[in-house]
Amino acid sequence: MNSPKPKPRIVVLLFRTIIISAALLFFFSMMAGMYYKSEPRAIRTAICDEDFSALSRALSFNIQASSLFKVEHHPTDYLALQKLVDQGKVDLGVVIPHDAYKDILNKRNVRILAVLNGTANPIIPKLALGGLNRVVMTVNNQYAMHVPVEDLGAIPNVRHAKAPLLMVSERVYYSPTMNMESSMLPAFMGLAMQIVSMVIIILGLRTSHRLLENLFPEIKRARQMPLKPTLIPILSSWVIVGTAISLAFFTTMYLFSVPIPPNIWNVVGIIFLFVLAMQSIALFLTLNIDNSVALIAIVTVIVFPAFMYSGFLVPLEQMAHFPKMAGGWFPLRYYLQAIYGVFNHHLPLREVVQPIKTLLKFTAGFLTLSAISIIIGSFERKKFQIPSKQNDLNLEVNS
Repeated sequence: MNSPKPKPRIVVLLFRTIIISAALLFFFSMMAGMYYKSEPRAIRTAICDEDFSALSRALSFNIQASSLFKVEHHPTDYLALQKLVDQGKVDLGVVIPHDAYKDILNKRNVRILAVLNGTANPIIPKLALGGLNRVVMTVNNQYAMHVPVEDLGAIPNVRHAKAPLLMVSERVYYSPTMNMESSMLPAFMGLAMQIVSMVIIILGLRTSHRLLENLFPEIKRARQMPLKPTLIPILSSWVIVGTAISLAFFTTMYLFSVPIPPNIWNVVGIIFLFVLAMQSIALFLTLNIDNSVALIAIVTVIVFPAFMYSGFLVPLEQMAHFPKMAGGWFPLRYYLQAIYGVFNHHLPLREVVQPIKTLLKFTAGFLTLSAISIIIGSFERKKFQIPSKQNDLNLEVNS
């Protein structure tokens, strides 16, 4: 028996080395991503200045001077600020109320309002509130030290107050206790949804393939199966998995006392779309890869990097270029953007149209690739001269 030629063996070894290196790159970068720049910086901030005084300008300057905050918007009133939070454009809103400077001069307490997005990365709301309190404390200390207001601090002082005149009151949207269930649960359930959606498709198609392979050993790959045994597992698993995940989703939220929104069917629609996007990926892989171990390995490489790069554990603003780019290769990031808007913010679907469009592109792209694979498989089946009618008859008997 002739030994394999040297060149093909070298090519195979190089290919395997590259694949293993790529897989390890994902996992190493995931581990590094848990620590690299894990503390948020440049928190998206909006300042609503209703006072337009030397004091409000000093506060705004101190906030912008901090590396913790990145002031991106200056809404004219509270309603405009609330809309920015609804749309997920800011994680912290600061409202400096009318007559703040006048009240301080008259030794009356003033409360700066911190509007927090409770559905942001779990670390951000508490860190933003702590950072704002530090800024206000600095202003109070400067007030006590008679620092002139134009020198980035407070105002001329006549006597010390018993309590700080400037304080912060927080208002947290969508997670009033800041217990973070409303942001954590959808993300961790998204991780499980990826696994269930893909594994069910793989198991369904592999089972149909094995049944046909026992009857027709010439059928070596799933893409060579007739259309009927290919479509039945896809449609049935989509309905079953989407329904099961929706029930589990709302039941879990109920058990953890997370309020259920009135637009419940919009949430169900996003769940079904995300399941279909993940199943379309699994469908393409299963049609073209016959090795079950390789399929499970690919699913692992898809699922865990998608979760780590989704922007949930580490904010997108803190990610290096590669993790931020790699997260956009997976549907999970866009599912979270859509589900946070609809489930947590109670927004209509038109407000989250961009992530929905991206999920549709994932689905359409991989379904198209799967259709091409099925067409290629039909030509291969004709080459084997397997009677399709006999296939259908046997499938009906088996079902």
